[in-house]
Amino acid sequence: MSERAVGVTYICPGCGSYLRFDGKEDQWICDYCNNTYSKEELEQRGAKTKEDDYDVRPRAEAQADENNVRFHYHENVESGQGDTDHIRAYACPSCGAEIVTDDVTAATFCVFCGNPTILPKQLEGEYRPAAIVPFETDKEDAKQAFLDLCKGKKLLPRGYTSQQRLEKITGVYVPFWLFDCDATFDYHATGEDVTVWSDSEYNYTKTDLYHIHRSGKMEFENIPLDASEKMQDNLMDALEPFHLAKKRPFDMSYLSGFLAEKYTYLPKDLYDRMTNRITPGVENMAGEGHSHQRVYGVKCTTDFSSHKQTYMLLPVWMLISQYQGKDYLFAMNGQTGKIVGELPVSKGQMLKWGFLIFLVLFLITGLIAIFVGGGLA
Repeated sequence: MSERAVGVTYICPGCGSYLRFDGKEDQWICDYCNNTYSKEELEQRGAKTKEDDYDVRPRAEAQADENNVRFHYHENVESGQGDTDHIRAYACPSCGAEIVTDDVTAATFCVFCGNPTILPKQLEGEYRPAAIVPFETDKEDAKQAFLDLCKGKKLLPRGYTSQQRLEKITGVYVPFWLFDCDATFDYHATGEDVTVWSDSEYNYTKTDLYHIHRSGKMEFENIPLDASEKMQDNLMDALEPFHLAKKRPFDMSYLSGFLAEKYTYLPKDLYDRMTNRITPGVENMAGEGHSHQRVYGVKCTTDFSSHKQTYMLLPVWMLISQYQGKDYLFAMNGQTGKIVGELPVSKGQMLKWGFLIFLVLFLITGLIAIFVGGGLA
């Protein structure tokens, strides 16, 4: 079967090469001529075009039209059958090489020429995000964060921080659902206060028990849950918080130069995860403020309701490395710079450092024995 699709590339008005968004500078940058453009400048030059505004002219002709920013399009994408149903192949509008992605990829780039390509059909209708939080860090920040994480780790495999590996760090816009949720709770517990005193004859202990009952409603806003089955939920949770006050209305131009995916989980698929995440917080807040020395027998029943879920793309720098058949993920919050990650341990390095430590201890022990023996003599 074949399906019709469109690939979009933002073109530099100055030289006709591609543009990428630099979140750190909040500019669109051409790596070929080093020109930079603000969003207002791109809009003034016509970057807001419709899908039928094709620009399939030769590069030289596109360069001559410096006052008109267009997109490059390529059509006719083939999808396979059976095991390849989720594979999509696109032709790079810059060099003609084949770009192979899956059916959830919304933005990618050519591995041969680096040309960033956005796939608008993946971001239409129900898959169009309401907002996006742009990157505020760049790839060099992510490289340095990875090197800092690895610094001093003597048991890493040899060459783990090579330049080749560092270049594989990629900026990804991860799909998230943000939930607004009401939690109606009914809290019961036993409070205990113990008073101890004594007189000239006896020691006294008085125990007072109280039944604690509280009920009410709590309101939660913007609970983020990643909506991609590819992402490790615990690591995505650990990257929080994102400063959502800096979000912007969704615009495809922010995706230029990054990978992006559309969601694979609907809000209903994440509902249990959302309630499990905030349940401990509800119980803790419901039990706060008591004056009793000890509280036990806590029972908190909570009913949840969520009437608003917002689809948003959030920025993450990622590196997935394989070592001895296991994947190790490094991730950095593309807005705040917070990092999480797992690092492999080399058995060869363990043996090497274990032997060196043993040798040092053996020599120290021998020197002590010689010194003590000489002193006794």
